[in-house]
Amino acid sequence: MKKLIKNKRILVPVLILIGLIFCATMVNAALSDPGTVGDPLVTLSYVEQRITETKEYIGEIVDVLLPSINNNSTKIDDISQENIELKAQIEELKGKVSEAGPSLEVIHLTKGDILTCNAGTEIILRSGKAKAVGSELGGLSDITGAVDIQTGSDIPLNHLLIVPRSDGRGAVVIEDAYIMIRGEYEVN
Repeated sequence: MKKLIKNKRILVPVLILIGLIFCATMVNAALSDPGTVGDPLVTLSYVEQRITETKEYIGEIVDVLLPSINNNSTKIDDISQENIELKAQIEELKGKVSEAGPSLEVIHLTKGDILTCNAGTEIILRSGKAKAVGSELGGLSDITGAVDIQTGSDIPLNHLLIVPRSDGRGAVVIEDAYIMIRGEYEVN
């Protein structure tokens, strides 16, 4: 029986303390404004207020960004138009290039082959060895070296040569060679 009386002495103050905490919490909740930190319950007016603030914030952002977006849209339209114009110019230039004449052709010649060219033919020896074939009026015009290559002279690699007349000028291949050529020619 003594044990029960001892437990009642502890139990009564604990129950009183729990009751006081409960009452304090209820009083605090009753005195707080709804929708504040003290009142965790959210009211319709609080939600509507937050929605209105969010709409206003989004409106401000749109007002700031919209002119920039419209300006970029105009720039995109301008770039698109410029792109169309440039494509048309490229196509026009492609036509002019094809009208200008054929592109360089790569030919393989073997030892002993004789290359005879017409006037205006361009020659570039890429590999091997070849000697110039000229005429009584001169040799091959070496544009790269700014010299006239006479009959029997070695043709240097990677030099642009132009045949000035259709009078039998060209090259004799001494060692198998690759030649880039543009214009009319004959191989014997």
